[in-house]
Amino acid sequence: MTTLREIAWGSREYAQEVDLRYRLLREPLGLWFRATELEAEEHEQHFGVFEGRRLVACVVARDLGGGVAHLRQMAVDADRQGRGLGARLLSFAEERLAARGFREAVLHARETAVGFYAKAGYRVEGEPFEEVTLPHRRMRKSLTPR
Repeated sequence: MTTLREIAWGSREYAQEVDLRYRLLREPLGLWFRATELEAEEHEQHFGVFEGRRLVACVVARDLGGGVAHLRQMAVDADRQGRGLGARLLSFAEERLAARGFREAVLHARETAVGFYAKAGYRVEGEPFEEVTLPHRRMRKSLTPR
């Protein structure tokens, strides 16, 4: 059974989240998390998709102020991709953020993921740029409470 829920920083589920993000997003690039990065995440919102007790997808939201949330570190386990879990997670996070008063979400999409976010209603802003050694695009979407 698949469930969507928030993840508490410092919890067992958070440890799974860090591991998933590391394996999928950082390790292939030869990057790791600094302790200060993970400590700063205490003040961010974490969302996940679970199959039983196993975390299979996650995303982090950072408050940028002014009603804007920065979505980052979206990851879906390789053996679960293509099943709609990412779209469900993104929608869940957006709903929770909108309910908390956020009016917009911004993100830095890897060039290979722009189509995924565009399908979810995000629009590209500006020119491509490099982040963590890969081409990215800044994208934005208005959030409305449901």
